Formats: sequence, C-alpha cells, structure tokens
Amino acid sequence: MTSTAWTFPIPAARVEEFRSLLTELNEKHLDGLGARAREVGYHRERMWLQPHRDGGAELIVSLEFDEGIDLVTFSERLLAYESDFTRWWTPRFASFGMPPAFGEPLLAWDATADDVDAKGELS
Repeated sequence: MTSTAWTFPIPAARVEEFRSLLTELNEKHLDGLGARAREVGYHRERMWLQPHRDGGAELIVSLEFDEGIDLVTFSERLLAYESDFTRWWTPRFASFGMPPAFGEPLLAWDATADDVDAKGELS
C-alpha cells in the first residue's frame, strides 16, 4: 500500500473558515469526495488541524492509495479529474494556500509480524 501526507499552515484569521468548509464537506459533499477517490485511486483520506500558538493551525492531510497506484499516477489523475464536486471543492480548498507539490518521501517503515509480540504490541 502506498500513502502520502502533507501539511500546510492555515492562518489564524482563516481557521474558522476552514472548519466551516470541512463541516460543509462532511454534511453535503461526501458523495462527491467518494466518487473522486474511486476515480483517482485512493481509499482513505484523513485531515487534522494541529493548533499553532498564534491561533493558526497546520493542516495535516493523509491519503492511502489503492493497490497499484503510486504518487505520480495519483497526481496525474487528481489534476485531470473534474466533476461538480471538484468545481465546488478545489477553488475553496486551494484558497487556503495548498503547497506547490507533494513532499519528498524519506522514510517508509511498517511493523512486521516479527516486531509484534503475542499481545499485539510492538517489541
């Protein structure tokens, strides 16, 4: 399984606006998000806000790709995909200052069966 994550700052003056956008996404647009995910090739998306001391926040986004999808394929499909959902979502989300590119992967580690003891804990 391939995954990616990225972050970018949300200024203090726009944190509540971002929360409102995500509330609207959750309440009215999850079908469009699901359709985009299926077409683009990912099956899990998570977003968190990590507060900054100044009242702003860091948006943390994590995606898990479908089998056989890599970052390059995902990026190409995401940029090419267009729907009613993306016409609603993309300009709103982009207005918060999306990064110009995905980050450079430096480490990928997963626990193996040898690392997990009988209690299901990492040893």
